[in-house]
Amino acid sequence: MLIIYFVLSAITGFAGYKAKSLTAGGAITAAIVGSAIAYGFGWKGLLLLGVFFVSSSLWSKYKVKQKEAVEQIVEKGAARDHYQVLANGGAAAFAGIWMGLYPNYWLAVFFLAALATSNADTWASELGVLSKRLPLHILKLKLVPAGTSGAVSVLGLLSSLMGALLIGSLGAVLFEKSLLLLVSVTFGGFLGCLVDTFLGGLIQEEFRCQVCGIKTERHVHCGMKTVKIKGLSGLNNDVVNFLSSITGGIAGGVWFL
Repeated sequence: MLIIYFVLSAITGFAGYKAKSLTAGGAITAAIVGSAIAYGFGWKGLLLLGVFFVSSSLWSKYKVKQKEAVEQIVEKGAARDHYQVLANGGAAAFAGIWMGLYPNYWLAVFFLAALATSNADTWASELGVLSKRLPLHILKLKLVPAGTSGAVSVLGLLSSLMGALLIGSLGAVLFEKSLLLLVSVTFGGFLGCLVDTFLGGLIQEEFRCQVCGIKTERHVHCGMKTVKIKGLSGLNNDVVNFLSSITGGIAGGVWFL
């Protein structure tokens, strides 16, 4: 059965590559992540991963023209590479492997909440930047350009909540028809997304272009190497996403300890 799941994951990864939602490395990593999740959670886990991937890919291509300015700030484009796939699905994949080896209900909740965090963060990022109002930096308490790490908007927060609720609702239907499960997974996903924003504003590395002066996550801008002005070296958006998904998973699973 695991071979079938791997083939399905590989087909999905290839489809993502053809749709330019994944790079070649991202497609291969997605197949591995999908297989790891299926190992522990079977078709249910694979279905939820599919919901995350499809919805995130659709939102990333929604109103692309309006997001062009944000592309100058964020480090990577719409096509996710292997680092991004691991950042968003690594914690869920780890839970899948452990679930296959040592089955227990807490791992299932952790998996759902970790995936809910990734879904919430992606929805917030892809839809929040479309807000007609500038987002507020949660630490500096001032308005900043859309796409700036550590900033939130009302649209982004609502999108985050809806993204977490989607995984929470489906998880409750597929794993256990429980209101507590729905609430805990949604809570964990939403909280994990807020942690992502906090870490992004506090310790994620940020650079300044030496040519145009824009603040960006990119190491190279306008053809020149940028200068680091904030954050810990090497702690980029992928690392922040991975840490937040673990935090969200734990926050969702704490009610079932």
